[in-house]
Amino acid sequence: MLSNLKLIFIHGVNDQSTNYSKGLFEKIQNSLKKKLKAKGKSDSEITDILQAVVSHNVLWADGTTNLTNRYCQLQYQDSKLFWKSFTKKIDPLAMQIMQYIKDKGDKKTGNMNILKEVDDEIGKIFLQTNIGDFKPGEDKHAIIIAHSLGSVIAFDYVFCFRDKCRLDENATIHSFITMGSPIPIFTSAMGHPDSDLVLPPNVKRWVNIFSKHDGIARSAKIYFNNIDIQEKEVFTGFFPIQSHCGYWKSDKTASIIAEEILEVLDLQGKETRPHLVEEKANEAYKSK
Repeated sequence: MLSNLKLIFIHGVNDQSTNYSKGLFEKIQNSLKKKLKAKGKSDSEITDILQAVVSHNVLWADGTTNLTNRYCQLQYQDSKLFWKSFTKKIDPLAMQIMQYIKDKGDKKTGNMNILKEVDDEIGKIFLQTNIGDFKPGEDKHAIIIAHSLGSVIAFDYVFCFRDKCRLDENATIHSFITMGSPIPIFTSAMGHPDSDLVLPPNVKRWVNIFSKHDGIARSAKIYFNNIDIQEKEVFTGFFPIQSHCGYWKSDKTASIIAEEILEVLDLQGKETRPHLVEEKANEAYKSK
């Protein structure tokens, strides 16, 4: 069994505080305990497994937050209109999306401020280990959990679209989990509504969690012909904004992620492959 599995959380817009994923991580731990007890695991075994799963946060938007906060300060300083309370939540989303697209547009130098921040943060995470004993070589095993615009940023990073900001090829991402994700909007807008992408060789699985009431989330499976994306529907609230933010507080979301963790731990010692045959996936990935 892995003794050092990193859960790397990447937030969406306007969620920049340290430990923003703490509540969800605690729900994941509680869900793991219940599932492990149901499997007949002893208390000591459960403790060992929980200690092997370590939470990490990625913060990427210092610059964008400063800009959006200043905009909202100017735009909404005197407003008492009811509808302004709605647009005050929408404006930062739109601004940070536009800022990221602008960032992506710098193809001449290859510099991307947001992806560079993500690359730096994840690089630091992969250098960290559990407190206590761990097996050598297990410092680069991870599950990435990304929300909203964070899932688009993670998608760009995990699929290595930029040479200067790309996932370490020696890292193993056992599950790439997106929630409340608008990835299909971005890929379609870039000219690829029917994508022929395959998973990179070191990414084993893609799970997309979405709520049908979420006004931003999209089903991803139908847009990627060569990736067997596992779609998981959850209920996170009736209202679009509430539903879009509700994944972080959802017991069902936590249960899905806990199942992914158990899947990773159960697969150790066996061959773990993408859903395509590995040789075919490697050839397709290298030729893109």
